[in-house]
Amino acid sequence: MSKNKIMDRTAITGVGWTAISKKSGRSTLSLTTEACLKAISDAGLEPREVDGLVTYYWAQRDTPAPFEVANSLGLSSCRMSFCDSSGGAWAVSAIAAAAMAVYSGMSRHVLVYRGANSRSDPGFLPGLDTWHSGQRQWNEPFGAQHPATIYGPHVSAYMHEYSLSNRDFAPLAVQQRANASLNKKALMTAPMTIDDHQASPWIVDPFRLLDCSVWNDGAMAVVVSATSDARRMASSPVTIRAIEGGTLGAPVRSRLGLNHWNLHAGSMASGLYDKAGITVDDLDLAELYDPFTGMTMMHIEQFGLAPAGGAAARIKRGELALDGPIPTNTHGGHLSEGTIAGLGHVVEAVQQLRRDGVSDDHCDGEHDYNRRHCRQVRNPELALVGSESGDSAMILRKLA
Repeated sequence: MSKNKIMDRTAITGVGWTAISKKSGRSTLSLTTEACLKAISDAGLEPREVDGLVTYYWAQRDTPAPFEVANSLGLSSCRMSFCDSSGGAWAVSAIAAAAMAVYSGMSRHVLVYRGANSRSDPGFLPGLDTWHSGQRQWNEPFGAQHPATIYGPHVSAYMHEYSLSNRDFAPLAVQQRANASLNKKALMTAPMTIDDHQASPWIVDPFRLLDCSVWNDGAMAVVVSATSDARRMASSPVTIRAIEGGTLGAPVRSRLGLNHWNLHAGSMASGLYDKAGITVDDLDLAELYDPFTGMTMMHIEQFGLAPAGGAAARIKRGELALDGPIPTNTHGGHLSEGTIAGLGHVVEAVQQLRRDGVSDDHCDGEHDYNRRHCRQVRNPELALVGSESGDSAMILRKLA
């Protein structure tokens, strides 16, 4: 008997998003409602058919609470809701929570959403309780509040171990910008070169400006339903083949790590692939959380897409580009599309796996794989989506 009883029993049936901007000029509830309504419509549902809500945040609740969204959407019932504080580490755990609610029969159609004005209204005001307790008591009182100051030492240790320099990060930033240039909703689309990357100012060693994710306003949402329902719904559904999620790895280290660069991804990836009945070589694409270039390379290696210390070389050879063996962060990721705390990676994987492919590239008509306007991966069947530090991850499959 399979240990993965939920395999392919639930599906992502709808996706929706707002514009990604530097200043939305709207409330977070307005943004979130728009994204949710688009996801509901994409699934071929009415708001009254949604009966579960899941969201997440980090440090401060900057996304609307489930009861606010329930009222805004006019839901007639809400049989479950979750609102977790683990941030981007919980991006795929949010999908897992929705899938478990659907699989158990508690809910039929669950919305997973996140909306925030992170750029125009970051909200960290003087006097705010920033949880100077637990893990955070060891960094925030000493000025290590920016993510770059938290990730930087770990990435520096990784660089030292494998004799890497900041210049080795540049090809990844360039590749993701090229992908974003084919994405209508991406915030950063101007061409980038290695020299542009190297000329960008230092933020926190070892990160330059173009090593860092974009800070922006916006919202995204997905609908999770039973696969038996999905086959009758309007969209081309994508099944959740295997999924894992917890809070062992974020923000940086795995509790099982023997050094300063081991992530939870390294200790959970093999189990995830086993649950899905695949190996890493079966993957057709990967969407991996990318707060900084160096962290993305650690994700790439520890999810098995490259050997230890080998991500830079594989990227430089074009093997993770759109026409490579495992295209990675095909939408531009947080580095160029924009940051919705990992939910954009879920939306992109679903789009890539649908029968009609992505709907927001620059193709005029069917996808022709011309990389001047098309970012659709060729005939993908399986996608990996990994959250921050690999704390949660899943395998998605195109529904046959």
